[in-house]
Amino acid sequence: MRAAHRRALGAAVALVVGMAVAGCGGGGEQQQGGAQTLTMWTFKKLHADALNKVAAQFKSETGISVTVEAVTPDDVFVSKVQSAAQTGGLPDVLEVHAGGEDLEMGASGLLQDLQGDVNDAWKQRLLPTTRESGVMTQQRIDDAASDSPFKSAKAGQRFSVGFTAGAFGIVYANKDKLKAAGLDPDTPPKTWEEFLDALKATTGKDTKEGGLSLGLKVSQTGYNWIYQPLAHAYLGKDRFQALFAKGAAQGFASPDGVRTLEAFSRLTPYWMPGTTTLGIDEADIAFAQGKSAFDVGGTFTMAFLGQNGMSPDKVLTFPIPPSAEGVNKEISMAPLALTGLGVTSTTDNRAAAVKWIDWLTSPEGAGAVAKESLDLPATDLGTQAESLLGPDLAALQKYFTGSPDSMYDAADVSFFPSDYDQVKPGDLMVRLTPLQEVSPQQAGTELDKIMGSMWKVTE
Repeated sequence: MRAAHRRALGAAVALVVGMAVAGCGGGGEQQQGGAQTLTMWTFKKLHADALNKVAAQFKSETGISVTVEAVTPDDVFVSKVQSAAQTGGLPDVLEVHAGGEDLEMGASGLLQDLQGDVNDAWKQRLLPTTRESGVMTQQRIDDAASDSPFKSAKAGQRFSVGFTAGAFGIVYANKDKLKAAGLDPDTPPKTWEEFLDALKATTGKDTKEGGLSLGLKVSQTGYNWIYQPLAHAYLGKDRFQALFAKGAAQGFASPDGVRTLEAFSRLTPYWMPGTTTLGIDEADIAFAQGKSAFDVGGTFTMAFLGQNGMSPDKVLTFPIPPSAEGVNKEISMAPLALTGLGVTSTTDNRAAAVKWIDWLTSPEGAGAVAKESLDLPATDLGTQAESLLGPDLAALQKYFTGSPDSMYDAADVSFFPSDYDQVKPGDLMVRLTPLQEVSPQQAGTELDKIMGSMWKVTE
């Protein structure tokens, strides 16, 4: 299961039951001759394979051996961590979901505070939007329920360091289908209108398998991954955020809102047949099998496509293109920390565990793991990206950088109602396209009603 798609937050609350053993020994062992060995668990098999492979490089540099085990799927991983916490059998290092699960485990006592270890120089290696991932904030403590383990945490505690990062709103194009339609397989469309022209060309060449796939069975994918970055670029940040504002003076039914909805609805003729019945993984698999010419996902989708037999050099990638009619003429995507690395409270080898995390989040270590797993790192590889990752994966990371005005940050929910529910507007967007049950104007009016009801709940 891909980290970006599901986050095991609620289940982690139960981890507090294992805290009675926080002082028990566990994790790595001392080998003969004073050499050290560490154990690590992850919920991603691809990561375990990559980590075990690059661990040989780490051992040659430090003398520390590392063995990594994948425990899948997510719920099994959480259950195993819970059981191990009760028996003193935790490993030295855990890879966990960032931005929630890491904080739950840390506040519950399973992960150590790394605040004193991660200095400014270490943080500067990371992509700006991932540097504070894993750090407990006072706001999270204040907003937590009275029985939440967050209430026992302190603001500023760091329970993980960002390991992998990603962004939504990335388009994948099948180069062979582009060629067959007479398109340049190495040049992405610069505008939304050029993207629509490309879709017209590929569906014209192959009506059944030349369209766009997306897991619209999870309705909010189209709304979050296509519409929102498109609307953000079309209107600019301030006018985009005004669509969601309380009172909706400049809401979705305003001329601004309707124009963005109309632009999004132009996808209607180009959806892959049956796309509303596909889940996220199913849509990606359909693309990998050649059943569509384009697929929308995140930077993390590359690894999943690779798992399903599609080589990165067969794919052209680009972010959702901005409309030529809009304010911003380019789009970049602010990356989210997807997973983080934490040191367990029971390890006997804290210093070695911190050294392993330090190495994994260095350009050398992060690049080695990313190249093997095809998952982008939270480490900013900068000008080293292509040499460390290769051209195909480096092409994805370049979309993490851009001007502040053009950068779309999916993690910024400061302008949403506090009880925001993305499924309701997502369902409406599917009715707009591909189902064509409502017009852009009708969709705007209904979206304003949905937002209005959410704001009313917060009063």
